[in-house]
Amino acid sequence: MTGVFGTGNVQFFTSSGIWTVPSGIGKVRVRVWGGGGPSFNNATFAGGSGGGFAFKTIYDLAGVASIVVTVGNGGITSTATTVSGGTSSFGSYCSATGGSASSGTTTPGTGTGGDLNFTGGSGSTSATATQVGCGSAANVFGNGSSAIVNSIGRSGTSGAGGTIGGDGINSTGAKSATVFATSGQTTPFSLDFIGTGGGGCGNTTAQNGINGGGAGYLGYGGFPAGGGFGANGTAPNGPFGGGFGLVIVEY
Repeated sequence: MTGVFGTGNVQFFTSSGIWTVPSGIGKVRVRVWGGGGPSFNNATFAGGSGGGFAFKTIYDLAGVASIVVTVGNGGITSTATTVSGGTSSFGSYCSATGGSASSGTTTPGTGTGGDLNFTGGSGSTSATATQVGCGSAANVFGNGSSAIVNSIGRSGTSGAGGTIGGDGINSTGAKSATVFATSGQTTPFSLDFIGTGGGGCGNTTAQNGINGGGAGYLGYGGFPAGGGFGANGTAPNGPFGGGFGLVIVEY
């Protein structure tokens, strides 16, 4: 499943575009993450949920000149509206929906059409912002982790946010208000560790880097596809909103 694929070329799509099939290429392998869900800060605080993930190998590209790539934005929220994380897709072959958040509920994204399809983790809800955790991104190792109200975030394939962020595979959650979540990335780098980062805390300014995962209060949704939560939920995606989606193409 993993390891060098095809000619060893890799293309990252962090925004929507077109993948042009190179001459002589007959197969492609793709990883698709939907955008992470945003917070919802109203009568009930809700942490963002993680985006879904799909992994697919396409063996017959005969007659195919190009494929449309869609990358979902991270979810955003304000006092007036909440926009869920966007859906990412690779043509009609596979897709992954984004996470959502609304008053009292959080719904994670899920992958469809892939050889592997996994679901992000759900954010928790509470009447107190500092008790809220965020769901983490799904990835090639499995479903994202769901947060628990007023508790240490669950650990798993990617760590959920909580009072202390849970650990993800190959990475560590944030530990205090002044310490950012660390990637813990090993060498050599593997594409399959993207999306496995640890979750942020529910009451700190912790953030996550490229390894992703859920984030916490005043935190960023980890890239790719991590759920986010921010004070009053007024900032756009990235800060306080969900992490952006991602599509990786190997050929």
